[in-house]
Amino acid sequence: MSKSLSWKGTSLKINNNDDDEGNRLISILKKEGIDLREDSNGFILENKSNYFIFEKEFINQSKNLSQIITKYSQKEYQNNIKIYLPNNETFRTFQAQVHDENKYEKIIENNIIDGDIRDFNISINVLVEVLDDSNESRLFLDILILFALATKSSYNAEALRAEFRVEDSNYKIEMNIINPKPIHLYPLYNWIINDEEYEDSYNVKLHIVRQIIVTKKDINDVEGILEDSKLAYKRIISKKTNDYFEQLNQLKDDFLILSNNENNALRTLNLTFFAWIGYLGIELFNIISKYTGDDIISYLLCSKGAKKGIVILMFIIALVFIFVSYVIEIKSLEKTYDVIKNIYKDKILFEVDSDEENKFEKTIKKPEVGRLQKFIFTAIIITLFARLILALP
Repeated sequence: MSKSLSWKGTSLKINNNDDDEGNRLISILKKEGIDLREDSNGFILENKSNYFIFEKEFINQSKNLSQIITKYSQKEYQNNIKIYLPNNETFRTFQAQVHDENKYEKIIENNIIDGDIRDFNISINVLVEVLDDSNESRLFLDILILFALATKSSYNAEALRAEFRVEDSNYKIEMNIINPKPIHLYPLYNWIINDEEYEDSYNVKLHIVRQIIVTKKDINDVEGILEDSKLAYKRIISKKTNDYFEQLNQLKDDFLILSNNENNALRTLNLTFFAWIGYLGIELFNIISKYTGDDIISYLLCSKGAKKGIVILMFIIALVFIFVSYVIEIKSLEKTYDVIKNIYKDKILFEVDSDEENKFEKTIKKPEVGRLQKFIFTAIIITLFARLILALP
């Protein structure tokens, strides 16, 4: 960066006192449509949310960690990111393949951070592409990653102190921007955040990495930590897979029991209904055998009498009792079905989308009172009530 350019806080001061580079940069920025604030000796380029201009130079010359964090917390990382290429004097548009800022922010919210800024709207994935490989830039990335990895952090203008704590064990590390010695933690961050097997798998991976760092009492062996973390993660996922199939087999057994109970309820309904039909047939047989008249049909359908009314009412009550018992049993099975369905959705599957839920509904039928049973019950009850009314004297 030439002498015509200097940093004042997070803003870039561009002098145009007969300096070709300064004048060219001013022309390029104005052509790009970037607003510049006029100064006595030139122009001031304030920190632009979606532009990354001379970022390497800014980090290399800055001795204030809070100021660096402030600058990059004000950036826009979602869309329309443009990076200035000094060698070509052009802008390159950049689009992150994996958006990590939301996950990063969620992790930060659960950590203890003591410093000027506690909320970080930052994308590590973007900054890895934007910043260069200098020690200063890589150290700054390590510091941002440590805010996520460590359970507790505190920082001032020059240094970061990070602590990893798992139960009663802990490990502490300190980093200083005055003497930059990066660890290159991005491979750990990349595996935790970007290599996502299922929704929120980063929480499991983060916990594993913290445990291994605390156990090793060392964070410098990034490659070793990553390898151990992957092995531990595979063991956990393997156990989850075994648990998944065990629970799935248990689910099949539960639904077999549910199906058997539904069949038993229907079988009980059929037996009691046929028994009811049998008693009705016996009663009709007795009436027919004792009848001495000529019009048996009219006698059965239209004859009056208090005894006949009482007998018909008893048959109605018995039929209602039979059907209500059946409905209560089916409702109980419906509750059991809902419980098993919730277990299937919330405990066994990692996530359930609408298609998976529809598949569940199509595969496993919910117990319900059959339409045929409703129709037969309704038809018989209406017929018996009509006959009861006709039997009233």
